[in-house]
Parts: sequence; structure tokens; C-alpha cells
Amino acid sequence: MAGLLVFAVCAVTLTVTDLREHRLPNQWTGGLAAGGALTLGLGCLVVDAGWSRFWSMLGGGVAYLALLLVLHLLSRTGMGMGDVKLAGGLGLYAGWLGWDHLLAAVLLGFMAGGVVALALVISRRATGSTHLPFGPAMLAGTALVLLF
Repeated sequence: MAGLLVFAVCAVTLTVTDLREHRLPNQWTGGLAAGGALTLGLGCLVVDAGWSRFWSMLGGGVAYLALLLVLHLLSRTGMGMGDVKLAGGLGLYAGWLGWDHLLAAVLLGFMAGGVVALALVISRRATGSTHLPFGPAMLAGTALVLLF
């Protein structure tokens, strides 16, 4: 429960900030990652498959971060470093549940971002070159995985 509380507080703050300012502050992306590592790491001590979850959690954080870092490097103007740092923390949470949950969180995040972008383009509130915040979509994808 503590991990979900950390996630919820950080997710709300990061979503509001990204929508308003198009940035993801380090203290909140770092807080999400540190809070997740601490609470979920401690949670590994009380579950039967503790070590398996621990390595899955760490691997999830590294994998999601690496994926977004590659996308950032390939498209300098599309994916910001805030999104990359956010991915590390989100990967911890989704990875703790398992690799299939991590994949679902990543895919749902990209799908949510795509649906929002498409809706904005269709409604003529954005064009193909409009910069849209991606953090809220990433957070929504991971939140859906954590809830279901």
C-alpha cells in the first residue's frame, strides 16, 4: 500500500506539472523512483518470491529507462529526458509485478499518448509538429497496470 501511495502522490503532481509546464521535475521523478525502490524493495522481503520480484523490479526499471533513452537519442526533439527519467521509476513499479505487466504498461502508455495526439489532431487543437506532454500517458499506462 505504501508503494501505491507514493505512486499516486508523484503521479498526480507529475501529471499536473507536465500538462501545465511541459516538464517533469527531477525531485518528483526521483521521488517516484526512490519511493518505489524503497517500498517495493521492502515488499520483496515479505513475499515468497521476493528475490524474483526484486530482480524483476530492477530489470523493469532499467529496461523501460533504456527504451526511452534510445527513443530520446533517436528523436532529440520528440522525447525529453524527463520522460526518460520517469520511465525508470515506472519500470520499477510495473516490473515488480512481472515482465508481462511491464510490457503492458509500456504499450498502454504509448497507446494512450497516441489516442490523445490523434484526438487533438482530429479536433484541430494540435498539428503533427505540436509538442505534447508524454508523461501523463506513461503514468496512465502504468496506473492501469497497477490497478488491474
